[in-house]
Amino acid sequence: MILVTGAGGFVGSRVVQRLRAGGVPVRLMLRPGADLTKPSTLPKALEGVDVVAHCAAIVASNKEPFPGAYEAINHGGTENLVRAAKAAGVKRIVAMSGITKPAPAGSYMATRNASDAAIRDSGIPYTILQPSILFGERAEFISALAGIIRVSPVVPLIGGGRLRFQPLWIEDLLRCLETALTEAQPRNAELAIGGSEYATFREIIETTCQAMGKRRLLVPVPVAVARMQAGLMSALLPRPPLTPAALELFGFDNTTDLDSVDRNFGFHPRAFREHLLKHGIDG
Repeated sequence: MILVTGAGGFVGSRVVQRLRAGGVPVRLMLRPGADLTKPSTLPKALEGVDVVAHCAAIVASNKEPFPGAYEAINHGGTENLVRAAKAAGVKRIVAMSGITKPAPAGSYMATRNASDAAIRDSGIPYTILQPSILFGERAEFISALAGIIRVSPVVPLIGGGRLRFQPLWIEDLLRCLETALTEAQPRNAELAIGGSEYATFREIIETTCQAMGKRRLLVPVPVAVARMQAGLMSALLPRPPLTPAALELFGFDNTTDLDSVDRNFGFHPRAFREHLLKHGIDG
């Protein structure tokens, strides 16, 4: 039995669909029945579970719902899950994370690093997948950019647009997740993975505009200015197009080796530009 945390989320819901299509027994962990921040609700959810697919987290593009939420859910929730999984005799954890770097205490990135560490140090065999940004149907990074492009004639190039990403198609990520969940032996590894090409932030915006059939003025904006704007939008809007947490991704190239998926999972991932221009932003 595989338990999927965050089973109602962007990645978790697709993991459930993929596993069920393959005839794999799956249990969904959904609130309010089970809640990572409430340890007493976890033992029942983990009864009879062999493998945990840990997909529950607040991602950087989402506004923090209350002060300390990133820490409480991403880090504290993972520690609660690990303790309950050990008590239940879980044999493997496969976790969704992201490409990270060392980060100061109190930052969003620090909560994701701490979540990875909780799994790595748990004593339970594990695989942690750390993808770059995702593209495909409802992928949040590209969807947020598309939202700006739809309504504004001017699109900000944060940090001048020079930062590099390695966009990974959501279906390719799901293929990696399914392999990690069902292969004979867990890897006890943190695997940074990305798509088949690098793209600067400028190139991502230009490709997204082209796929949407829009012409927009691209204006360089220093990261410090974008950070102030993100703070203001997060204070005023329930779903801001840019959050302070998301801006932490602009502090380093969000990339890994171009053959990361080929080497670790035996297939070649889809190319970002070709896919968007052929299938659109929700393809």
